[in-house]
Amino acid sequence: MPFAEVNGIRMHYERAGQGEPLILVTGLAGSTAFWNKTVPLLTDSFDVITVDNRGAGTTEYSGSFSMKDMANDIVALMDCLGLRKTHLLGWSMGSHISLNLAARYPERIISLTLVSSYLRRPARSAYILNALAESYRNGEISAEMVGRMMNVLLRTSGYFDSAEKAGRCINCPDPGPANGMYDQMCAVEDYDPSLDAGRITVPTLSVHGLEDIMTEPACGDDLADRIPGCRRIRVPEEGHILRPESYIPAFREFVFAMKSNTDNGMD
Repeated sequence: MPFAEVNGIRMHYERAGQGEPLILVTGLAGSTAFWNKTVPLLTDSFDVITVDNRGAGTTEYSGSFSMKDMANDIVALMDCLGLRKTHLLGWSMGSHISLNLAARYPERIISLTLVSSYLRRPARSAYILNALAESYRNGEISAEMVGRMMNVLLRTSGYFDSAEKAGRCINCPDPGPANGMYDQMCAVEDYDPSLDAGRITVPTLSVHGLEDIMTEPACGDDLADRIPGCRRIRVPEEGHILRPESYIPAFREFVFAMKSNTDNGMD
């Protein structure tokens, strides 16, 4: 299990594949395991790197932190691994880590992909997630219950039809350490994506599931509208968590088309 000493923390990461670097940045309480079904779809063409952000997985940290701190950790990891530039794909909170990084370090980013992102945090999901994070930290609910409740926002109605037929709620996300989830939530609360969206100068793709109830598709559109030249993919029958096979082919097409234009001298 590889770790890197960056910015005073011990950051866990995983690496697989060959090609241009691609860093995948997960969302609230997510670990590298979130990408287990995504990475195999990319390793034939990319040097894929996944990370545990501060507060998640096995990354060791202390004290509170901001979205900017998590973005800086990724830049420091790039330096540690000798990566001058990378493609960056972030999901949910990870899309905002990626947005902040790309706004401040455009020279380090080849392309930016924002999955299940938003310009302004929807009040309903903010209320539920804030309550879950605080109750989990205070020991009032279990990790399993946090995962079950998060599924209500993360999944589609079709997922629950399948779960009901099976007689159980399957694939509940692991919220990880309670203090870490709470600290990440505080970072989410303090971050305003609108301050960075207009500063993006790298090729950008916005991806959103049309059945996302945590951040409705209009939330992704609002952010994409602020990013100059942002392309967008809207995926039917997908929620806040999208099946990788539903959008990775479009991501690959976006990246390869961009590379082809560059190779042909087009901008």
